[in-house]
Amino acid sequence: MSTANNKATEKKVPLDAQKIKKYTRWIWVIGLFPLFLVLALLFFQPEDSMPSVAMLDNPPELLASVIYADDAETELGRFWKINRTSVKYHEISPYVTDALIATEDERFMEHSGVDFKAIGRAVAKVGGGGGASTITQQLAKLLFTLQKRDRKKTEWSLSESSFRIFRLMGRVNEKAQENIIATRLEKRFTKEEIITMYLNQFDFLYNAVGIENASKVYFNKAPIDLTKEEAAMLVGMCNNPGLFNPYTFQIKNYRRSIALNKGISLAEVSSAEVQERRSSDSLRAVQRRNLVLFQWLKNSNSNNPGIRNKLTREEYDILKMKPIITSYQQVDHKDGVAPYFRESLRAELTDIFNETKPDGTLKYQREDGEPYNIYSDGLKIYTTINVSMQEYAEKAVEKHIKTYLQPAFDRNNRGLKNFPFSNSIQPEMVESIMRSARRNSERYRAGISNGKTDDQIKQEFDQPTPMSVFSWSGEIDTLMTPNDSIRYYKSFLHCGLMSIEPQTGFVKAWVGGVNMKHFAYDHVRMGARQVGSTIKPFVYATALSMGTAKPCTVFEGNYCVGDWCPAGKAAGTMANGLAQSSNPTTVAVMSSMGPKAGCVNIAKFLEDLDIKLEERDITPPMCLGTMSLSLYRLVAAEAMFVNQGIYNTPTTIYRIEDRNGNVIYNAKPVSKEVLNENVAYTMIKMLEGVIDHGTGNRLRRAVDYGNIQVPMAGKTGTTQSNSDGWFIGFTPELVTGVWVGAEDRAVRFRSTNLGQGASVALPIYGYYMNQVYKDAKIGLSTTEFEQPPNYDPEQFSCGGELYGPSNPDNVDNPFF
Repeated sequence: MSTANNKATEKKVPLDAQKIKKYTRWIWVIGLFPLFLVLALLFFQPEDSMPSVAMLDNPPELLASVIYADDAETELGRFWKINRTSVKYHEISPYVTDALIATEDERFMEHSGVDFKAIGRAVAKVGGGGGASTITQQLAKLLFTLQKRDRKKTEWSLSESSFRIFRLMGRVNEKAQENIIATRLEKRFTKEEIITMYLNQFDFLYNAVGIENASKVYFNKAPIDLTKEEAAMLVGMCNNPGLFNPYTFQIKNYRRSIALNKGISLAEVSSAEVQERRSSDSLRAVQRRNLVLFQWLKNSNSNNPGIRNKLTREEYDILKMKPIITSYQQVDHKDGVAPYFRESLRAELTDIFNETKPDGTLKYQREDGEPYNIYSDGLKIYTTINVSMQEYAEKAVEKHIKTYLQPAFDRNNRGLKNFPFSNSIQPEMVESIMRSARRNSERYRAGISNGKTDDQIKQEFDQPTPMSVFSWSGEIDTLMTPNDSIRYYKSFLHCGLMSIEPQTGFVKAWVGGVNMKHFAYDHVRMGARQVGSTIKPFVYATALSMGTAKPCTVFEGNYCVGDWCPAGKAAGTMANGLAQSSNPTTVAVMSSMGPKAGCVNIAKFLEDLDIKLEERDITPPMCLGTMSLSLYRLVAAEAMFVNQGIYNTPTTIYRIEDRNGNVIYNAKPVSKEVLNENVAYTMIKMLEGVIDHGTGNRLRRAVDYGNIQVPMAGKTGTTQSNSDGWFIGFTPELVTGVWVGAEDRAVRFRSTNLGQGASVALPIYGYYMNQVYKDAKIGLSTTEFEQPPNYDPEQFSCGGELYGPSNPDNVDNPFF
């Protein structure tokens, strides 16, 4: 028995060994398969799946285009889908590169782009994380594989749940490609260029892509000015910008997050729980920063050749105890200076880059023949806007409307039967306005897209809804019906302001409204409103050119222009009629030219100024400003009077450069003489009378916005029922127009004294110009208007006084 058992045992031993040997072979095959796969992918990667040599030499950075003010240095804003701009190596604090190398890639200065330990991690985790360990590999990932993955996102989404293994294999393949790309990048770029490219590409969140934007968003400074602890904080975010972000915990809604996790109501979440979570998250950024500082200290002690500034133990002990102090700057298209101008500029650039040559090809195109993209091509757009003037203009608009005009408007219209619409507006007209507003709203469009009927949507507009609404004291969280919110928003006054250099046509300031976030409509270029008395300088200039009247020509009595005989008697000189904005005098001047000749010649004059009137506007009442024009066109046309009859098309862009600094567009202003220089100068002298003797005299005597005693001309304007208030101000070097009104002409001041141009628009100009004259850097002169060398005052003289008694109330009579 024992012999048989021994034989069985003897036979069993080699069998078990065989099995073990067999299993061991399979374990090795299975265990090494990912390594063999990666090696195969590395050595047999098809070239057509890799970036070309040309692409490697010029990596496809998606760069925001930057808009500059007229000093070519001050940034006004950016156009971006990804808010990324590039800086050079020497423009980055060395503390940033020291901290980055110490934390992310200690052997950065030694390797050739690939660390085989990193490949091992990628294989072990099958693309699950921790793979690309070198800075060069991370750059390859940022530049190519992430972009490639984004393009395939739709394809992956269809197969992700069912074929996850293929997605993981795809990630392994990407890892192999990253290693190849990293090696090739190392052959083409220096270490300085690679680390700079990486820092310019990394997304630090909150619209801060790249080290320059991160420095601005989190610390409001240039990257060269970052301190050691600030550099360490930003580098710490490179590990996980969402987890180690010092701003997230400040804005995160912890109460909502806790409630969702626990499946409880918001009321059930205690303040202690909220504070505990916030405190815990706030420490993450500090702990990560301190880890970066420790790595920096460690690499300093080991004399890492990549570290330019060593960190001592004493510094480390001090810095790790410091709290993180950020100066977060929100970055949004609608924030910052000149938002309405920037939005108008966007459309202007689109037009420029769509221009074609006679053969149909693009006039401005990239080297690859594609049109320029303002969102990704990193263009530098140098504009004519003066940032100081722009800021003064924006503050002037806010000051007058917020502190005086809107409160006065609300008081004046209190008790309206159909708020905020005038009592003279019929109910059916009000309903038409409300219906149009509803149909233009996002709420209405969403309802239609969800299959709701018009009646269903209309009922919803009468249901109280939580919402945040604009107020001059800040946004208000409230409960109101959408219909009431429409009426509420229509009760606000709006404004447009534009300043232009008459000698060049360069636009220096552009305020399109009172708040870009809540009222995006641009009242400089997009808005067209009845111009009222601001048209009168063109009427008077036409009469002077035709020789039918002179500044001292006296008009008395009633006048008709053809069959049009408006009420009111003229009494006084042509110059005084302009100063007092007298409608009867203007009708008399129009009558002196003849009903047909006057209309034709005024229309031709305006057409030379790029103002093309509709046929219905070319009638005798045109002399009182019945046509609608944009502030943009009106101010450009009025500037001609200062420039001795030479009209310049408005210019907002000096030049545009590509990302490499090559000029791809230069402004080509168009100038043309449209009026005799002596007539233009005579008009300026009469318009000075508006300020010295007439409806603009408040600029001389008002305490808060006036007391301007330098040479100045102007023209007020008020339209029927006080719907629109205008003021055009002239100085030898700057012409500025201001318009004020509500969104709808049916919403207006009941009182002409309050609603006239001298009350609503002129003060904004006064606030603005007082600051402009005080600013020595702007250097606006206080000299007289330039007189043409061959000017003969006798040509326009007929004896007698030009001006009668001043209008004590400065009332600019509305037409009709």
